[in-house]
Amino acid sequence: MMMNAMTAAVGERIRRGSAVSLLLSLPALASASPILDERESAYFEHLPVVLTASRLPQALQDAPGAMTVIDRGVIERSGYRDLARLLRLVPGMLVGQERGNASWVSYHGLGQSIPGELQVLIDGAPTYVPVSFGTSAWSGLPVFLSEIERIEVVRGASGNSYGASALQGAVNLITRPAAEDPGSHVQIAIGDPSIRDVEMGWAGGTAPLALRITAGEHTDGGFRGLHDHRRTQRVSLRGDAQINPENTFSFRLGSTHETTGRGYPDSPFGNNALRDGEDTAHLLHLRWQHVDSIDSEWSLSAYHHQLDYRDRWIGGIPSIPDVPLSRDRRDLRSSIEFQQRDRWSERVRGVWGAEATQTQTRSPFSFSSNASVRVPIYRLFSNIEWQATDATQLNLGLALERSNDDGWRFSPRLYANHRLTPADTLRIGVARAWRSTSPFERHSDTRIYHPANPALLLARPFLPNPDLRQTRADTFELGYIRQLHWARSTAEIRIFQERLRDLVIRQQVTPPPPTPLLAAQIPTTREENFGNDLYVRGVELQWEAHPWRNGDIRLAWSVLQRDAGDAQVEAGIAPYTASLMWMQRWPQRWSSMVHLNRVGPVASGDSYIAGQTYVVRAYTSLDIALSRPIRLAGQSARLTLAALNLGPRHQEVANPAQQLNSTQPVNRVSRQVYLGLDMRF
Repeated sequence: MMMNAMTAAVGERIRRGSAVSLLLSLPALASASPILDERESAYFEHLPVVLTASRLPQALQDAPGAMTVIDRGVIERSGYRDLARLLRLVPGMLVGQERGNASWVSYHGLGQSIPGELQVLIDGAPTYVPVSFGTSAWSGLPVFLSEIERIEVVRGASGNSYGASALQGAVNLITRPAAEDPGSHVQIAIGDPSIRDVEMGWAGGTAPLALRITAGEHTDGGFRGLHDHRRTQRVSLRGDAQINPENTFSFRLGSTHETTGRGYPDSPFGNNALRDGEDTAHLLHLRWQHVDSIDSEWSLSAYHHQLDYRDRWIGGIPSIPDVPLSRDRRDLRSSIEFQQRDRWSERVRGVWGAEATQTQTRSPFSFSSNASVRVPIYRLFSNIEWQATDATQLNLGLALERSNDDGWRFSPRLYANHRLTPADTLRIGVARAWRSTSPFERHSDTRIYHPANPALLLARPFLPNPDLRQTRADTFELGYIRQLHWARSTAEIRIFQERLRDLVIRQQVTPPPPTPLLAAQIPTTREENFGNDLYVRGVELQWEAHPWRNGDIRLAWSVLQRDAGDAQVEAGIAPYTASLMWMQRWPQRWSSMVHLNRVGPVASGDSYIAGQTYVVRAYTSLDIALSRPIRLAGQSARLTLAALNLGPRHQEVANPAQQLNSTQPVNRVSRQVYLGLDMRF
């Protein structure tokens, strides 16, 4: 019965997604020969080797879980300025913008209050620090798109490899070694609205040390009609030192300072009034690697990530003006990790390790305390790969983790990959993962007092919940990968079921005495565990094709069924997403990119004031880019003209408080057009 219902749902999604099918006819306009040269044919002999799924280097078809890889070619040819927009190429990934400088990234649309189900890594080092009111600061990560060699996305429970922040997957940004592509580069972009970007970098050095340093500033005016300008200043330094043939030392330092426009001019009670906020991030990653052989190595890593948010403003109403509000906070994460990889026999190899982490959050306004909330976390992890037969491979992952807030948790994973033929692989697996409760969810105690009478409590929008339980995800999946040599493409289909227990949701509650003066207007809430299990069942399709010479197509599509016994919880998951990108190289060295993205209706976003669920209508976005290499001052360069959000304006992520008295979207995205120059010498 479940499969029949899913088949009907698929048909409905296809009927609704007619815009995607229309775009499929566009490649017929390309004048190209269907014959491949030898270099293009070689591309299909092997799928890429990935590192993120199990911490072992594996061919994509042998990885324990579904993966999406976005390589350097796609990153450069897309013309995108922002990392989050590239993740729209991932099946099941919901990526939306509440405003021009705020992207929400969530796998399957979960975490509508505090998205925390995806671990974000830079070269394997976690950057995610649990925060309040939103998701990771994607535009403020201390890494440049120009540094990234590829993005590996694990779609599914990854707690075994990366801990309790990887409930439903991980995004690993893998940068190029410092010695690769020596020389200098300059990137400039200018356009509307007020887009002014400049980036400069240099790579090189003298053996044994190679360095890559990049610095730049990105500026834009955001979406039309919104106070959402952005100015992001960033510097990144990577160094790699080959001490001797067996030992390598590498380091990464990154720093970002971002000033962004926030708020709305008519926010209720000034809960989200107009202001400018400042965010600063610092990242330090040190790694020593010792290699005995191709199958035996160990590494020792230490990393520290610090985020400082300065976000203060004045709220109030005519009878009670000048009420100070704040989301100021400092988040810290420090970790040390040891990892050992070995081959124990001809058919068995594995990786194991240990990690100690401490997260620290200080937010006097949010916690009604000047004290920092410290959470130490200790973790043991392992993954064993057994080549049971020439065609069958088993992956067994085990992880044991403990934190002061959540206690012990055990994260097992078992996958079997069977190659039916050299071009066909069947994958089946089960996994369990956990999501740590964030300091804000467990300890938040936000109190707003009368500015003239500090003893008079006006509102208490958030209460702590020390008894909050961590969310658990149990996942089953069946996958099939097919390399279609005659069609010069690779297709993957994933059928899955996720059961999420103790989902954390925001609920209105009765405040303890004394009752706040504005309790009726500003309800008191706290994070609580949802009483039912949430089941998410669905199908994901991923297709990468080179159907004619110099043409590339990427299709990512998903359709989901949601079963929670609660319409509000179910509304937080988009029932379908679809992404279609067509990249084409034309005569005279021109290249083009067309990217069509479709997202179903979904309730997302958060605010100080709790209200009824506001569902964002289904929308379609269209991006295009046109580029050509040129010679400038005797040096190689590339010009790119990009246009984003073409077509009707639409809303992607809502601010529920702003929609309390309006059924019409108040924060629509708008068109962005810019011309970019990338020069290398």
